[in-house]
Amino acid sequence: MPATPEPSAAPSLPTGRRLGRQIGRQGALLFSGFAVVQICSFARNAIVGYWLSRGDFGVAATITIALQMLEQLSDLGADRLLVQAKDGDDPRLMAAAHATLLARGVLTAAILFLVAGPAAAFFAIPSATSAFQLAAWVPLIKSLMHLDSRRQQRGLQNRNYLLIEVVPQVHALLATVPLLYLTGDYRAVVWVAIMQAGLSVLTSHALSKRRYALGLEMEFVRRLVAFGWPIWLSAFPLVLVYQGDRVIVGRMLGIEALAGYSAAFMVAMVPGLLAAKVGHALLLPLLSTQRDNRQAFFDRYLTMYEGVSIAAAAYVVAFVIAGGAILPLAFGSQYQGLGPVLGWLAAMWSVRMVQAVPGIALMARGETSPLLIAGIIRATALGPALLAVHMGLGLIGIAAAGVLGELASAAYVIQRTTRDIPGLGRATIVRTLYPLLAALMAAACMYFVPHATNAWIQLPFGFVLAVCAMLAGLAVMPRLRLFIDGKLQPLKVSAVRPTSPPPAPTTTEATYAVQQA
Repeated sequence: MPATPEPSAAPSLPTGRRLGRQIGRQGALLFSGFAVVQICSFARNAIVGYWLSRGDFGVAATITIALQMLEQLSDLGADRLLVQAKDGDDPRLMAAAHATLLARGVLTAAILFLVAGPAAAFFAIPSATSAFQLAAWVPLIKSLMHLDSRRQQRGLQNRNYLLIEVVPQVHALLATVPLLYLTGDYRAVVWVAIMQAGLSVLTSHALSKRRYALGLEMEFVRRLVAFGWPIWLSAFPLVLVYQGDRVIVGRMLGIEALAGYSAAFMVAMVPGLLAAKVGHALLLPLLSTQRDNRQAFFDRYLTMYEGVSIAAAAYVVAFVIAGGAILPLAFGSQYQGLGPVLGWLAAMWSVRMVQAVPGIALMARGETSPLLIAGIIRATALGPALLAVHMGLGLIGIAAAGVLGELASAAYVIQRTTRDIPGLGRATIVRTLYPLLAALMAAACMYFVPHATNAWIQLPFGFVLAVCAMLAGLAVMPRLRLFIDGKLQPLKVSAVRPTSPPPAPTTTEATYAVQQA
């Protein structure tokens, strides 16, 4: 049914110090909320890893892969358009987004149900066919989500969005042990996913400030298609990016190898996914509101980029050093000996974290086609991954191939961003990446240096080195230091018309330019 127009309820962003305080509050809220989400998800997977055999855990991983593949292949980015578009508060646009989401869910559920048999046969687990069919309920239920929380993010209001993420995760964690006890095998994972999807939908409707409506006005449908088709096409190489390596492992190395690789992948992705979620919720509104103000866009982008580079450097050092101790503690002694695999996966995620910032900048400017090309570039890493398997390099070779693909994809996205953002030179970006590059080289060298295998030594050692990497990064990041000292204000918006040249640099900005040179 068509939606009737309503007055806008999303506040505009403040500026200057007020915006800084709001970003600080929202950043803390997002970090704590998504930290709870990731902790609950990780704890749930750890419980499943301890409870099930590696074989059953591998079967559960294949079902998760199938769900994630279909979700990515049906994504049109309707929720992100509500954040990015200037008229994202228009209820007719939201109604069209709801209709798109519903159609996506119905189609995804039908496909998963129909391919359940062939998918189970592909992984040589025909007994899991009924579990694949049961999992089709997950995308169908999620298609009824209310998107009002995404619209509220336009004004940096993330509370409801976080509750929709946190409430289902907490209840899913609480239900994991009872469902494992009742089913005794991988089917518990499917029932947890169904329950989590249902709670997400109910929470989204309970917290919405607008009534749920469906609409198919062609003007908005065309805009959704124009915005979403590059995202949709980019999903095909992204499926190869995010799931292709695990498909190779499950098909060519077996279900138990897939269980080990999936456990290492889950550990590595927790910080990276946390950073990505917080970054998208904060950076996209901040950059979208200033896409016509070149100086403000430049200042915000580069300050954010420096911060993410430092965080990625600390992350990769910590996981390369302590990863071998973390994995057995999290999933049990049957997952020992996977430290090198986790180290390579951490390196891959660190590059992905850095790439996220220019990707968000492009999306904020309404440019989504470069993301498609970046995904295609990243997908070419499957060739080296297959070669690594044939050469007997196993899981380490597959993970190392993923690092190469991420580096190539990041190089393209960064190059495209420097071309499209005036004043953002390649030399500036390269200097910004120094901490991460140094951390990757230091992490690689650690493989040739004998170090303790005791978890109580590795864990604090990794933490200390991560802190050192962060402090070293701050030493070579003048813009971020000036921002922390309050001498640089990228959140202050000057009245610059889109066609006007950027204002003359202030004393602080001139000092920063000299330091960069």
